[in-house]
Amino acid sequence: MKVLLALNFFIFAAIQLGLLFGILHYLQGESKSKPNPYWLGALISNVIGLGLFAIGILLTDDIQKVPPIFTLANTLFYAAAILQGLFFYSFNHPVSKSLKWALGISIICYGIFFEYLRLHWTFEARTVFAVSTYAIILAWQIREARIVNRGLALQQLRYFQYAAIGEALFLAPRLVVLFETNLPIRSMEQLPQLLIIFTFGQILMNTLSFIAIWGYWSEKLAIDSRQTEFQNMTFKKLLDERETLISSLLKANKSNTTGALTASIAHEINQPLGAIQINSEYLQKKISEEAVDRDLIKRLADDIAKDNMRAARIIRTLKAIFSEKYDVFPEKVSAVETIESVILLSKSDLSEKHVRVEVEIPNSISMPMSFGEAQQIFLNLINNAAQAFQASTQSERVIWIRGMEDINQIKIRCEDNGPGVSSERAQHLFDLFSGSKREGMGLGLWLCEYIISRHGGKIRFDSAYQGGAAFEITFPKTE
Repeated sequence: MKVLLALNFFIFAAIQLGLLFGILHYLQGESKSKPNPYWLGALISNVIGLGLFAIGILLTDDIQKVPPIFTLANTLFYAAAILQGLFFYSFNHPVSKSLKWALGISIICYGIFFEYLRLHWTFEARTVFAVSTYAIILAWQIREARIVNRGLALQQLRYFQYAAIGEALFLAPRLVVLFETNLPIRSMEQLPQLLIIFTFGQILMNTLSFIAIWGYWSEKLAIDSRQTEFQNMTFKKLLDERETLISSLLKANKSNTTGALTASIAHEINQPLGAIQINSEYLQKKISEEAVDRDLIKRLADDIAKDNMRAARIIRTLKAIFSEKYDVFPEKVSAVETIESVILLSKSDLSEKHVRVEVEIPNSISMPMSFGEAQQIFLNLINNAAQAFQASTQSERVIWIRGMEDINQIKIRCEDNGPGVSSERAQHLFDLFSGSKREGMGLGLWLCEYIISRHGGKIRFDSAYQGGAAFEITFPKTE
């Protein structure tokens, strides 16, 4: 009889231990839904308590004089009930430190009092105390679970309530059977069959309540998984919309930047086209003459070819600006060539504003991006500096672009001797649509930072040594 009773407790302990292992397996995943620590602690306490109780049965000869292991087992059952009640209570109220201390002390007091009953009182008295105390905690659990499920309306929490009510229904008959037993119970064989059935019925309901809460967590996990999937789709959609918006902003900035250079670009293209026209007419005139000067014709043809290449270069530069090429793995572009192409486009505009650009960059310095992206950056920086000179009284207007490199990074600094930027405005230079004359539409510098950071670099504002504004671009040195 003793072995059979112990075996049943071991079986229930094994079932709950399997549940615990399943939870610990899921805890290793990356799910944001983790089991509540109070409930997890309740399950661990209950599993250990069932195991110790089973061992205690095997060590017991006289039920009236049980070994101390029963005190520890019953204290763990009480602690498990308290923790499971806290699990539901934590949904409705914050669990204060004072409450934790109070319940912790109650667990210690429970253990001390049960030990006193074990030493000085009977099996019946211990059972009445344990069942009565457990009934009070169980009523608290059911109440808190009912409050929680009003808001969540989850089926698994409803199952817990059914299991907890079933567990409570098995408690009262245990007391009734004890009171109806006239003689003191001394051995396991004297235990009433109904008392054993009601005890195992209670443990079964207790196990079902743990499974119901596991089901609640699994149900919540499924809901969170669906929400995460929906959030991922939403996030992807937002990213796509962001890329579309940035693409539109890039196009808007191109139009704005090149619009400001329209006169300069027209002048730059008209110069080689005008020269081609003049040389072509002169060449036709010389060819029609009887005495043909071959050296002169060759020089005229060479001049026409050079002017044609100059016009083609300007057109290629413009084409690169309006290219849609924004590679994830871009090529490296020469900083010198990029800046020279931008100066070529801005030449007339800079001359009109009496602005000189001095470039001191080693030919070895390259930028990890496409040619069009690099042009966007320097068009904005040079154009902004040129516009800032309109509010300057400087007789000599200069933009310096210097580059340097070391083992770790490359650095390009663009500065001017214009009026500079106030400390208040400097804090918002890279904000989208910050709006001031230096920033143009409030778009250019934001796009510069976006393009540079996208390729692993940084851009920062600094006051220039000559009193104007400076922008420093850095990229990590890569092979």
